[in-house]
Amino acid sequence: MKNLRLATVISSVFALTFGPAVLAMNLDAIQDQQNKAEQAAEATGEYVSDAALTTKVKATILASDALNVLEINVETNEGVVQLSGFVEQEEDIDTAEKIVRGIEGVKDVENDIKVKSADAS
Repeated sequence: MKNLRLATVISSVFALTFGPAVLAMNLDAIQDQQNKAEQAAEATGEYVSDAALTTKVKATILASDALNVLEINVETNEGVVQLSGFVEQEEDIDTAEKIVRGIEGVKDVENDIKVKSADAS
């Protein structure tokens, strides 16, 4: 019986002495994991937002009778939309940019669209 009490006292002293340190280490580890999870979620959310924005831009250009979406490439990075490819007329370059700038979520537009030369058919 004395051994049981001694073991109980020793384990209680041990728990009271080292318990807070172990708990603090576990809380730090949990906080680190939460931070990593939040960063991953933000990065994933950004990727999904960029992909969704690219889809929205392509759909909007496709809906425009003035532009040929098959000849305009769209890439998005952190809300900045990059347009490239070829159009028939100089005015189409400005039209494409105006259309894209009017889409919600677009932070900026990098317009690298060129007029297709008559020889490039």
